[in-house]
Amino acid sequence: MDKVYSILKDRVVGAQLVIYNNSKQVQYNYGKSSLLKEEDVVNDTIFRIASISKTVVAMAALKLMEEGKLDLNADISTILEFKIRNPKYPNEVITPKMLMLHTSGIIDGYKDEDLTQGGIEKGYNGVNGKPYFVALEDLLSNQLSDYYTNKTFAEYRPGEKFSYSNFGTGILACIVEKCSGKMFNDYVTEAFFKPLGVDASFKANQIHKKDKISDTFYYDELKKEFKTDRTAKSFIEMTYNNFPLGENYRGPAGGLFISMPDLNKLMQLLLHDGVYQDKRLLKKETIDLMLSMHFLGSREDYLAKGLQLQFKDSIEGVLLKGHTGSAYGVSSLMLFSKESDFGVCFIANGGNYKDYKPGLNDIQYQILEFAQKNYFKKKEKIVTIDQNLNVYLNQRKIILSQPKVVDDCLYVNIIDLANIIDVIPRTIDQDYYIKGIRIPVMNENICLDEVLKILNIVYFKTNQSYKIYV
Repeated sequence: MDKVYSILKDRVVGAQLVIYNNSKQVQYNYGKSSLLKEEDVVNDTIFRIASISKTVVAMAALKLMEEGKLDLNADISTILEFKIRNPKYPNEVITPKMLMLHTSGIIDGYKDEDLTQGGIEKGYNGVNGKPYFVALEDLLSNQLSDYYTNKTFAEYRPGEKFSYSNFGTGILACIVEKCSGKMFNDYVTEAFFKPLGVDASFKANQIHKKDKISDTFYYDELKKEFKTDRTAKSFIEMTYNNFPLGENYRGPAGGLFISMPDLNKLMQLLLHDGVYQDKRLLKKETIDLMLSMHFLGSREDYLAKGLQLQFKDSIEGVLLKGHTGSAYGVSSLMLFSKESDFGVCFIANGGNYKDYKPGLNDIQYQILEFAQKNYFKKKEKIVTIDQNLNVYLNQRKIILSQPKVVDDCLYVNIIDLANIIDVIPRTIDQDYYIKGIRIPVMNENICLDEVLKILNIVYFKTNQSYKIYV
């Protein structure tokens, strides 16, 4: 791990890394969890992991889907029991799936907790971090409320475009409460944390080993030194109270406290079809749905998304899925390849980071590069498609959204194609490119045979059944 030390030395205060590879894992701890107390990062140090939390919120919602308590395509108004519409599109429903994909059009309002507009406290960012109660309805629907702002809603139609939304994840947590009849943190604890035996919580004051919670830090550019941003004590003391059921939207978007070894257990649920050490917590079909691409855009930092999962191919073209995080000086990631049974959980509690790749800073990139170079072994990926259009990438099922068979050729849309051959297409001037090659799209559909030939992908076809080596 000398290379990891050289990456982190003098660049971060403290860090923890877990690399999982084919049932084996390595862990590396670095630096301090507290500068004020001179405490080291140890195996069970607990961190606030920022936006990786969003993936866990989605897992909770999908668990309820399995139980028949949540329809991903339902109108969220019917779940939350008051009408929610973008005022610009009053007839368009907003769904839980849109919240997971950040396409709902519900956004965070004023720039992150920006109170420069006369000190107003309106919208999600205006009230986030405040201890007092604000009803969700007053942010989303009640235009007479002191907390309502039209900045909560984007200009685009629901489901049409991507716009990163912390508020959307908070609303999803409220939906979890409404559908489960339990407080969000209680439901996630019962569904995942207790069965996995992890010391984790969306409420810092409910962590068992509170003395293991790390402080967070920022780098003072003027003095060229690290300073404490938030202490563990402040995280514990500022834990939100439990508001009424369906009103706990502040916290879930980035507020999970967990160690990297315990986060690795959650990652393994996604790697292993919902099972961890013979304990099934999610169905295989749920994981298949979650890992499929559901959105493709043009923002390089968020090109493609599964259900609350980012897709990244920034290093040597290896497609990884998971999430990254950034808040209070923290830089975190959980990224994995199911097909290669490989994953990385990493966090730095404060650092002097530099932008490097879209969606990745230089520390994140170097850690991923190290992990891939030393532990990743690419495995053969085989896609099978039968005459009934059942599609499997290895053992992962892919549901095609708009397949058509015309003149013995299977036509699919661009997202279906991306799922079949497990890539992220690039969108340039309304054209699609894969590996730098323009892909011919006619009326939103693509002939699979034609694309496979263009990309020199080996495949065999018999009576409209495919075997494709990707």
